[in-house]
Amino acid sequence: MMPDSSVLIALAEALGVGVDYFFSESRLVVEGINFRKRASLSKKRKDSLLAKVKDSLERYIELESFYPDAPVFSNPFESRTISCKEDVESASFYLRQAWGAGEVAPVAHVVDLLEEHAIKVMKFAEDDSFDGLSGLVNGSPFIVLNANMPADRKRLTALHELAHLCLSFNLSLSESEKEKLCHSFGGAFLLPKNVLEHELGTKRSEISLFELASLKEQYGISMQAIMHRAVSCGIISHYAYEQFSMMISTKGWRKVEPVSYPVPEEPQRFKQLLHRALSENLISVSKAAYLGAMSIGELQREQALEDALSHS
Repeated sequence: MMPDSSVLIALAEALGVGVDYFFSESRLVVEGINFRKRASLSKKRKDSLLAKVKDSLERYIELESFYPDAPVFSNPFESRTISCKEDVESASFYLRQAWGAGEVAPVAHVVDLLEEHAIKVMKFAEDDSFDGLSGLVNGSPFIVLNANMPADRKRLTALHELAHLCLSFNLSLSESEKEKLCHSFGGAFLLPKNVLEHELGTKRSEISLFELASLKEQYGISMQAIMHRAVSCGIISHYAYEQFSMMISTKGWRKVEPVSYPVPEEPQRFKQLLHRALSENLISVSKAAYLGAMSIGELQREQALEDALSHS
């Protein structure tokens, strides 16, 4: 089909991409997509999101081409097979050591940690029907997060997607079981069992909201996920967990909890590479604006830190 310019513009607006997207020759091989979504996300919106992801990946890959010595991702779990919750606990502990995160220290920036290990992380502003997705582009891993999620949810989602990308699961496991293990991996990485037992004790009849809020602010994991870890590790009973879940629902805290993790979780690597290429004259201002999907004026304001200074 050869649509006229008005149709092309309408298509570009509907998909959230530039008109040039339809004329670019794709060099991407995108595979292994894992999509975390809710039933309310329609096929039309899913397809639109995937189109935006592909467009952003093309720009990311083109920008990386100016840096031939960029680090290459290495899967730390090449020889591990996950069959149960205990395997997940062991794998998350191993990753902390392999990536220099320490055995017990809080991980302040999950997204930074992923980017440091050659995982492309991107964000798009979506509603609650979308959490995140992951996959491989030309053999390299990428993760997409919902920009509108609170920081603690971004962290857990990013680690959930990391588990999908890196872990090999026993073939006997169902898709539902794999999802639960990926979720458990994120919680175990953020709050290891030995740390949880040190903070809460090995047996509790209930846990106060003050304790949960303090742990959330320190370790960057939601109050709900902490309680899920507590019941999973046998610290509290299933009855205590169910009572907590009902209380959370009654107070309307399912989506937004009363305490926030104070550290922002934002991808930085793409912007850092973009401004480095511009400052080293590897690309022109117009090329940088194209790669960054912004106007030249927006790029120049970003260079001058005008937006940042106006909010300080």
